[in-house]
Amino acid sequence: MILYHSPGSCSTAAMLALEESGLPYALETISVQAGDTRTAEFIRRDPWGGVPALVLPDGSCLTETVAILQFLADAVPDRELLPPNGTVARARAVSFLARLTGTVHIAFRPLLRPDKLASTREGQQDVRHTGIAALNGVLERLEDEIRGEDSVLVSGFSLCDVYALVFAHWTLRPLIREHVIATPRLHAVGRAVQRRPATSGRLPAQPRL
Repeated sequence: MILYHSPGSCSTAAMLALEESGLPYALETISVQAGDTRTAEFIRRDPWGGVPALVLPDGSCLTETVAILQFLADAVPDRELLPPNGTVARARAVSFLARLTGTVHIAFRPLLRPDKLASTREGQQDVRHTGIAALNGVLERLEDEIRGEDSVLVSGFSLCDVYALVFAHWTLRPLIREHVIATPRLHAVGRAVQRRPATSGRLPAQPRL
């Protein structure tokens, strides 16, 4: 398998999930900021032009973090990377993953990419101002959904944690950190993931969680 990964992006979760799975893969590091996902070559693999993109052994391409994490967990069920398929526990874990994709990720956009939401400087300032309050509301609810002491699930480590790590790091970005509420539970999850052997050496230097 080949994972297309842009450092600092949500594809970090897929990379760490592959490490946790023990499955063989190659890493293709690209840059979203440099436009690598908009090239004709990349669009042929993923018409949506995003990461993560996981090329499977048959040559097909699997996209979307939630789908990739579930695929990897089911490929190595003995590693218990997510609760067993068909259980309420799995459904709740997937619900959390979907919340990260559909709500938490989107809530960061007004601060990180206001240019995508408004064309004028005044408009972008307004987007950022209103986005701060919205993001803090999302982070407050996210804190309430983290059930373990240093894991999302009470049962312990899961791939929910590697995805949560991405957003723990995002709260420390220069454009974000001075504006967001404290998220001690989210950061505890991030620190626990950083201590795992599968994570060692896989992340660039990050601010201390």
